[in-house]
Amino acid sequence: MPSSVTFTELCDGIADTFDDLCPNLNRTERPAQLAGGMNDDAVLQVYPDSGSQDPGGQTDRTTFGGGVRQTEAIILCDLYAKQLNEPGEGMAALLPLVDEVVNALEAQDSEPFLGVVGIQQFRWSWRRVVFEYGDRGQTKYVGARFTLTVRLY
Repeated sequence: MPSSVTFTELCDGIADTFDDLCPNLNRTERPAQLAGGMNDDAVLQVYPDSGSQDPGGQTDRTTFGGGVRQTEAIILCDLYAKQLNEPGEGMAALLPLVDEVVNALEAQDSEPFLGVVGIQQFRWSWRRVVFEYGDRGQTKYVGARFTLTVRLY
């Protein structure tokens, strides 16, 4: 990460973006707030997963000989839509929330992207997930995992 942006600031900016643009989320949890138990539906957990850095060089077109280092960070956003009882009910709860998150991501058309100064580019994907929560995974939630890859330099 560039020294001017911390993982905490990155996750907070992303969580704030979803708080502002996704009114049907009951709660957005940042890394320090990740709950040990899930008591609500429509919860989004935002946390870092991994990162990598491309060392700057004279041939890097983004540097113009300036030696800028590009850093990629993978941020996971786990959307817990509804405790799984009936598959149809779960999907009916999940899809409108996925639409909201997708719309919030698509609305990022100018800097600062995702509320974080320093993000130059980002891409995202999502997939449906059944999250297992609690003691021995006895409680299951239908949800989605959004994977955000942000590039900072």
